[in-house]
Amino acid sequence: MVAVNEVGRNTSRTHGGQNPSGSELARSMLRIVPRMNRWAESRALDTEAGGDLSLRQLSALAVIENETTTLGDVARRLMVTPAVVTGLIDRLERRGFVRRVNGGSDRRRVHLALTAEGRAASGYVEDHLVREIAQRLEALSSDEIDQLNRSLSTLARITADLESSPVH
Repeated sequence: MVAVNEVGRNTSRTHGGQNPSGSELARSMLRIVPRMNRWAESRALDTEAGGDLSLRQLSALAVIENETTTLGDVARRLMVTPAVVTGLIDRLERRGFVRRVNGGSDRRRVHLALTAEGRAASGYVEDHLVREIAQRLEALSSDEIDQLNRSLSTLARITADLESSPVH
């Protein structure tokens, strides 16, 4: 497997042809992921429908769409404070993208639900980003696609493990 650092350079030769170290891979991951997020944020802001949604707002919409959730759940998933999520949800609610729903028997617990407008805006922006990335993926060979798919599966597993680990 050939590892590539954040500027696209092959890093597998850094140890005399050996694979890069775990630290080198971790450093590359920590640099690539924010770059991908910045790219997605700038492209999301350029789209017509929901184009003024931040990536954090889009992430919140995705969490709410895929789970029965509360403000606290969204804060944990986005790894931000509840105060940040309260403001975020307030803005999304004012735009008609999210609504607060009573938590049934526990009236103190408020659940969040996506509105049709929120689902449409989120879907439109996500589809726009997916199309742009898919265009770039079409230039890859089938071996590169297979390698990327395996790597993304590994990255997803590592991310899930990191998310479930207690903070030290």
